[in-house]
Amino acid sequence: MVPAAAKSVHKVVADGQCAKCHDPHASDNPANLVARGNDLCVSCHKEIGNAIATAKFKHSPVGQGCTSCHTPHASEQSTSLLKTAMPDLCVKCHKTDGPAFVSRHMRYPVAKASCTSCHDPHGSNQPALMLNSVHAPVSNSTCNLCHNAPDSATPFATKRTGFELCKGCHNEMVTATMAKDRLHWPVADARGCENCHNPHASKVDKLLKTNTA
Repeated sequence: MVPAAAKSVHKVVADGQCAKCHDPHASDNPANLVARGNDLCVSCHKEIGNAIATAKFKHSPVGQGCTSCHTPHASEQSTSLLKTAMPDLCVKCHKTDGPAFVSRHMRYPVAKASCTSCHDPHGSNQPALMLNSVHAPVSNSTCNLCHNAPDSATPFATKRTGFELCKGCHNEMVTATMAKDRLHWPVADARGCENCHNPHASKVDKLLKTNTA
C-alpha cells in the first residue's frame, strides 16, 4: 500500500485507520469506499471542500475527482500527496508553448516555475484561478516592474533586492517603517517584506503568507 519510495503518507494510512475511508464489510462504491468521489475527501478536508464549493471559478480536474492530481495513500512527492511534482503535474494539461499561455505570462519562461505561487489549484474567485489576493504588478501584467526582461539571461531575477525593490511602489510605507527605532526582526532582515508577504499572490489579504487571525 505504501511504496518504499514514498515521501508523504496520508495521515489515516500512517495511523492505520483504513476504515476511515473503506468499509471493511461491504459498500456500493468502488474499493469499498465509505463515500463516493470528492465527498469522501471533503468529509475530512472540510476547509478545502468549503473553498471549492464557494469558489466562483473551479479547476476542472477537481470536478473529475481529487485523485486526478492526488494519490489517496502515499506519494513519492514530499507534500500534498501529489501524483507528480509541480510544475510537471500542471504542464500535462497546460501547454506552456502555446501562444495564449505565452502571452498570458508576458513571455516569461514559467514552464519550470511554481504555479501555485500565483494560482489556486482547486478554485478561486479570481479569473485564471489566481489566488484571491493579487499583487498589482501581477494583475496589471507589469512583471517587468520587479523582474528583468523576459528574454534576458536572468528573467526571474529582481531588479533590486529587499526593501529597495518594494520602495519603487511603496516608498512612503517603507521609509516610515525603516525610520523607527525598533524593527521586528523579519522587517529588518535582508529579505525584508518577503519574510511575511508573497510577492505575486496569496490566499489571504495583504498578500500575507498565512492568515494572522
